[in-house]
Amino acid sequence: MKLTEPYLACSVRIVEPYPYTHFFSVKPDEAGMPLLSFLTRRFPFRPGHEWSERIMSGLVTVNGGGCRPSDLLAANDRISHHNPSVTEPAVPDGVRVLDESPDWLVVYKPAPMPVHPGGRYNKNTLTAILEEMGYSGLKIVHRLDAVTSGIILFARNSTSALAIQRAFIEGTVDKWYYALVAGLPANDRVTIDRPIMRKKGFVFTCSDKPEAREAQTRFEVVINGEGKSVIKCIPVTGRTHQIRLHLREWGHPVINDTVYGPGGDDSSMMLQNRSIYLQSSCIEIEELGISHQIGVPSDWELKGAI
Repeated sequence: MKLTEPYLACSVRIVEPYPYTHFFSVKPDEAGMPLLSFLTRRFPFRPGHEWSERIMSGLVTVNGGGCRPSDLLAANDRISHHNPSVTEPAVPDGVRVLDESPDWLVVYKPAPMPVHPGGRYNKNTLTAILEEMGYSGLKIVHRLDAVTSGIILFARNSTSALAIQRAFIEGTVDKWYYALVAGLPANDRVTIDRPIMRKKGFVFTCSDKPEAREAQTRFEVVINGEGKSVIKCIPVTGRTHQIRLHLREWGHPVINDTVYGPGGDDSSMMLQNRSIYLQSSCIEIEELGISHQIGVPSDWELKGAI
């Protein structure tokens, strides 16, 4: 297995403002909503009065035509929003290619940084930055939240993508994370088996309701000290926000998680734009020759976290 020393990104990446038109469609469960309500729900980072101004100034269209904030939407309506000067949030300037072959690419992603374009991000995304570095046509084969740093794997062709996806389905992928959590666990090893479902927006919750999906994570204590612990997190399933939710269920949430952590706000209005102490630390698919690991992040120690 190839090992990489923990990495600390020290600079930021800033892109110059640019014009951009964003297109999106109304989902069936959003039909009947007034346009203004739809926009503030879909994009909560922009307040309602700003959306009203943009609608009335013609920067927002519905099916290519003019519109009003009170217009009711139908399923599959095509919405466009033109922003004459997009200013993207800065992101850490720390993307690194850790390993590669003609079929796959292992990359270190700093945080906060989204993997692909969406919302407020177009150019300050991992795929856009990798394209600037000469890696185009990459295929995303697994998720990594914007607020989570660490290893992410890409396929470089369709055949490789199918092989990697098959490995995930068959359970032959060895993948785990490090997390810095609150408290000192009583047990060094524990398995949390709690189903997960969407709560609202992009916030999820553990639930026993029939619509919740099975989820299981194994945890192992790596380091204890001063009211905090470093935990090795091994997801058996791959639900959205699974590790963060299961750490909270265990009673040891990620210490700076603004949504699921101590004092966190798990309403859908909380903007998740801050790096948290959760790092994707290992990916191994033996049959495909993929094997890479990185250690506990150095800035956790520098900040007196351990």
